[in-house]
Amino acid sequence: MSYVICEYGKVKEEFPEFNATMRELRSRLIEKATEDWKPLKFGGMAPKAGEFGETTILPVLFADITGTRMTTWSQWFNATGSQTIMTGVGSQGTIPEDFKVGLVGLAFLDKAIRISEFKMQISDKKLPRINIEEAFAYEQPAIVFEEGFILDEEQGFELVAYILSQGPQKIKLIGVQLNRVPNKVQVTNTGAAVT
Repeated sequence: MSYVICEYGKVKEEFPEFNATMRELRSRLIEKATEDWKPLKFGGMAPKAGEFGETTILPVLFADITGTRMTTWSQWFNATGSQTIMTGVGSQGTIPEDFKVGLVGLAFLDKAIRISEFKMQISDKKLPRINIEEAFAYEQPAIVFEEGFILDEEQGFELVAYILSQGPQKIKLIGVQLNRVPNKVQVTNTGAAVT
């Protein structure tokens, strides 16, 4: 698995390959959703009846280190060492039904980064460990994958990290999300539960 470490705010201008990676992943995700959710068609960010919608990745699809549904990307690390810091919020750590996520990276939105490495598991696929100590020199580092991953509905997702210290940490998933039932996503109601 190849990746690049860069400043989150400068991903687009300093890592032009990101646009190609994001376009390719979004295209694959829309193609998969169109096939899986027939007869629905892609409706973009303002879907109408008979269409599925698109948003950025919302934290309410994930549970934090304590197993609590996230309403923001902020969480409190309450233990050190190797810990599961994020999973799908569905049963047994899955992405909820009616949602598909295209993941191209992670952004660390705090000055203090409390982890030194992370690894992910998507369904039965275990991805290799990524050491991010180099990212400590950045203001708001981002880890951008050279190839995106699809987190399918009712598929397991787990993000495990080696935590160096307890305290607040804000880790945002970078990518796109598709929603089969647009009115399940209350984008105007911050923190609304996805059911």
